[in-house]
Formats: sequence, C-alpha cells, structure tokens
Amino acid sequence: MKKSERLNQELIYLSDKKVFHLKELEEHFAISERTALRDIADLEQLGLAFYTESGRNGGYHLTNSKLLLPIRFNTQEINAIFFALQAIRGISETPYSNAYDEIELKLVKSLPQNLQEQVKLQKQLVHFYSQPSLNEVKFFATLLKACIDNSLIEVENFQFVQGKQKLQLLDIFFQAGNWFCHAYNLDLKKWYVLRLDNSRQFVFYQLKLK
Repeated sequence: MKKSERLNQELIYLSDKKVFHLKELEEHFAISERTALRDIADLEQLGLAFYTESGRNGGYHLTNSKLLLPIRFNTQEINAIFFALQAIRGISETPYSNAYDEIELKLVKSLPQNLQEQVKLQKQLVHFYSQPSLNEVKFFATLLKACIDNSLIEVENFQFVQGKQKLQLLDIFFQAGNWFCHAYNLDLKKWYVLRLDNSRQFVFYQLKLK
C-alpha cells in the first residue's frame, strides 16, 4: 500500500475515535513503530488535531469528535465512483434521482484537470444498457425509511385480503425492471416477496419493533 493511501485509510480508521494508541496503528496497518510515528506526524501536518497523555490510560486524544479532513481517492477509486453513478442512472426513479447530476458535477469540479478529462472521456466510451423501472414506486422514500428505521408500514388490500395489515420490510431490491422487497406480514405471520409498484396504498405506521 502506498503511503498516501495508508494515510487516507488511517484517517478513516480514526474518524470515529476519541483516543488511540500507537500500537493500534501498528497492528491494524501492519507497520513498524517508526513508520507509525512518522504517519502520526504526517497526519498532524494534514490537520489532525490531538494531544498526548502518558500513563496507563494515555495515548493520542483527538480534540474534535469528527475529523473534517479531506479524503483523497486514487484513480481507480475515482473511476469506480463515476462508473457507479452512470450505472445507477439507468436503473430506476428513486428519491435521489434528481441529485445524481449535482453529485457528479461537484465530484468532477473537485478533481484536477487531467482527471476531469479522463472522466469526460470515460462517459463517452462506456455505456450502460440496463433495463429501467417499468412502473413508478410512489412511496419509495417511505418504504426505504421503514427498512432503515426497522419500523412497520401498513398496506391496504394486500394479497386479496381486505383492510389494512402491518408489514415489516427486510430489504428492497431491483430485478427485471421492477422494485421488490422481502416483507413479513405480522397479521398473516408469513414472509412474502412484495412487488412495490403493485400495491394500492402504503401508509407509514409509526411503530418501532422491540
């Protein structure tokens, strides 16, 4: 691993820590004590703010709870990001569809000129012919939030059963031009693969599972 990439990885590793010890860096990144000390000095030059304490509970104490330092991507990682943006555009309408162009513009503007030209050329030469979503999922944001929050939703007239029933969504996935999810019906006590653009009405049910 190149030194610049290792420093990047060390920044990510330290991003949620309040205190760390030299031994942690040595073991996690398989480096010597001397290299770890040099890396800490380089991280400080990059803007990592910390103070040291000696003793049993000592170490390097970060002065900020969150590191607001730039993370640098190598060329392969940059290509992967723009490949992903190109690919996801062709999948389907999602709550974030309108944001893709703005994300790409911000990312491109943050790159040096030679990499901007490379990304532009890549877009001209690489094309993704994926099948777009056949039907709109009106409540995509609500369903995604239910998955993330581990909350329940109510669905009306589900599987030819009249009335409202409670569902717990396990995940959401895209296949053959349509959005689906794995859902557990708490009323029928059964698992289903639910096509998300084929249900008449979804209502967010404000109840978290215990």
